[in-house]
Amino acid sequence: MHRRWAVSLVVSSASLAVLAVALFLLAACSTYLDARAEAALRDALVRVVGPAESYDVRVVGASADGSRFEQVRFVGRRIARANAPVVDRLELDLHGVVVDRREKVLTAVGATHAELRLRGADLADYLRQSGWIADPSVVFNAPDRIVIAGTPRLAGIALAIGDGAEFQGRLFASGSQLRLGVDRVRIGASTAAPLLRAVIERAINPLLDVSAYPLPARIDAVDAGDDNLRLVASGSRLPTPAP
Repeated sequence: MHRRWAVSLVVSSASLAVLAVALFLLAACSTYLDARAEAALRDALVRVVGPAESYDVRVVGASADGSRFEQVRFVGRRIARANAPVVDRLELDLHGVVVDRREKVLTAVGATHAELRLRGADLADYLRQSGWIADPSVVFNAPDRIVIAGTPRLAGIALAIGDGAEFQGRLFASGSQLRLGVDRVRIGASTAAPLLRAVIERAINPLLDVSAYPLPARIDAVDAGDDNLRLVASGSRLPTPAP
């Protein structure tokens, strides 16, 4: 009788050991698969977001083959897209993400919510590089106001104007673009005519256009203040995933 119990205990212990090893191997394989899948997803997101100083990617609900994700949280810092001001921080919340792991590209996204943050100093650098204003400074004021000061350039030559120039206006979203509506221009000590305001608007706009990249697709809201501009955006130019 004691021998039967002993055999039974040995068999049970062995079975538990085998089960434990199997679960460990399964978890290890799953972790390895998730790591590779997340790496492919990260590479795919970098392609659609643009070069940046750092990226952070978190996922929830990955499929067994690592090609579909229920939710993806992406945070990029100091994103430097071509012909655009540096985006100090980009936060993307994606739902229903599909990735081609072989090509490392996003093929579908169900829903997108994004927040972009721009600093006044980065927008000033972008305006200086545009070539039509020298030594610009940018100040944001709540809820959607901006003041830009500097020395205008004509054919690449800075104009000698006492006290420089300053213009003020309202920032607003228009589809994929962040635009500025100028309502006051000061040249030296004088206030400029409406025609010059229209010329400046044509020269400066858009301040930002997200249409060159798949994510996000449109700017929905603008919130300015404390040397920081916050843009709420949504949508994508990618197909929605098939059921």
